[in-house]
Amino acid sequence: MNIRKRLPAFESRDYRIWFAGQSISLVGTWLQNTGQSWLVLKLTNSPFKLGLLISIQFLPSLILSVFIGPIIDRFPKRSILLFTQTMYALAAAALAVVAFGGHAQYWQVLVIAAVTGVISAVDWPTRQSFVGEQVNDRSAVVNAVALNSTMFNIARVVGPGIGGVLIAAVGIPWTFALNSVSFIAVIISLLLMKAGRKPTKSNKGSYAQEVREGARYIAGNRVVMSLLTIAGVISLFLLNFNIFIPSFAKLTLGLQADGYGGLMSAMGAGALAAGVLMSLGGARLEPTPAYVYGSGFILAVAMVLVGIQRNLYVTGLLLIFCGFGMAALSTMCNTALQMQSPDSMRGRVMAAYNLVFVGSTPIGALYAGKISDALGANMGFFVSGIIGVVFLGAMLVFVTPRAFRGLRTFAVAGASAGGSS
Repeated sequence: MNIRKRLPAFESRDYRIWFAGQSISLVGTWLQNTGQSWLVLKLTNSPFKLGLLISIQFLPSLILSVFIGPIIDRFPKRSILLFTQTMYALAAAALAVVAFGGHAQYWQVLVIAAVTGVISAVDWPTRQSFVGEQVNDRSAVVNAVALNSTMFNIARVVGPGIGGVLIAAVGIPWTFALNSVSFIAVIISLLLMKAGRKPTKSNKGSYAQEVREGARYIAGNRVVMSLLTIAGVISLFLLNFNIFIPSFAKLTLGLQADGYGGLMSAMGAGALAAGVLMSLGGARLEPTPAYVYGSGFILAVAMVLVGIQRNLYVTGLLLIFCGFGMAALSTMCNTALQMQSPDSMRGRVMAAYNLVFVGSTPIGALYAGKISDALGANMGFFVSGIIGVVFLGAMLVFVTPRAFRGLRTFAVAGASAGGSS
């Protein structure tokens, strides 16, 4: 199979433009994530306060996601994203101004994080559901989602590495300033795109009715409910690396900013490997329960192993496996939900995915910050990994045989479950 057939999403001009713009912008996002975490630890020296910051930043997704779905289906996604990307740029610029002033305070970072969180509550599910409109045919959606994961994880490798060097060389504020500038690339890409100029739902009923329709569809589809359960629990207890890694690096291993950036990049390298594998895998890597649970167990077991040792190089190696499992699991869940959902429901299904996958972060961040404060960051890794192993084992034994009817694709299993609106 040649490379052109392996990457059918790139047949679409709109997707090529989107991929280019997002690739630049996401590096900037990871620059800011790296700088923000290090700034908070520098100001407070407290994993719990870092967890509180992450909690506040993601709280809007928990509160608002239920109400965002109908908005995504009612309005052109391109217009929504032009607004959110512009607001992201302004928020990053505000954080840069505060940091360049030399007297940044914890509460100021909290306020800007809260504003960014409100933007993200709209932006993330819109971006996820926009994939189906960017590609020329539905068969390319799987590849587009995998490529998005690859793009995100390339940025996860490059961003923290550059961020750590920038912090050491010129200071934290430059990570925020460069992120603000990076949004120009994705704004230009959106202006050039033809997709997303019309809403996917033309018959506009009442807003409350559309919320109820989405809830009924999700509750009645066993595949969707199982996927959302897996994504929600794993995100809640395991995907708190923005707290675990900087806390482990600074307080357990005694590293400086460049060492922290290196550990973040190690996890990103594993995530990148998963993204590349799934991007080039074609139909052979279409989501199945076997792939979902396999990637989940890789993530959970690697976290357990991180928690029982304190060696820098072993930590880096294990974080590669953490990144691989995390990226593979999230991509499989995302792709399965996109394949499962009809066009008229995709915005609401992806808003529900945003609710459980991102909206659980405020609670997870408080959990991660508290356990790291009380027991140490190494125990945060260990306990979370054990929770993941037990949960996935229970789901595999008690839920999967009934919900998925064997190791078939989620799309086929969902059709046999009768989960249509």
